[in-house]
Amino acid sequence: FGQGITVNSRSSVEITLNRQCTSFSARAGVDGLSLLTDGTVRFSVYADGQRLWRSDPLGYGDAPAAVQVPLAGRSTLRLVVEQAGQGHLPTLASWADAVISCR
Repeated sequence: FGQGITVNSRSSVEITLNRQCTSFSARAGVDGLSLLTDGTVRFSVYADGQRLWRSDPLGYGDAPAAVQVPLAGRSTLRLVVEQAGQGHLPTLASWADAVISCR
């Protein structure tokens, strides 16, 4: 993917929205550098503390999940990745082609 945010399989990234934003979109999936991992992850999107979206468990080789959530009237965005299964190696998770649309 051309752009995005790659994180470890247990992460939380919080973004303070400093203007009127309308939506967040991305493709959430396991990074290609996790070729040897056997773990799965689950992605969640929160705004102002409320979960707006959650993926099914995803592992290496699974197609990324399309993310599209509304942000109108929200002041914070939090992107969370959690382990969804037992894995022996760390899994890199990517919020690929991530875009926050604002006015």
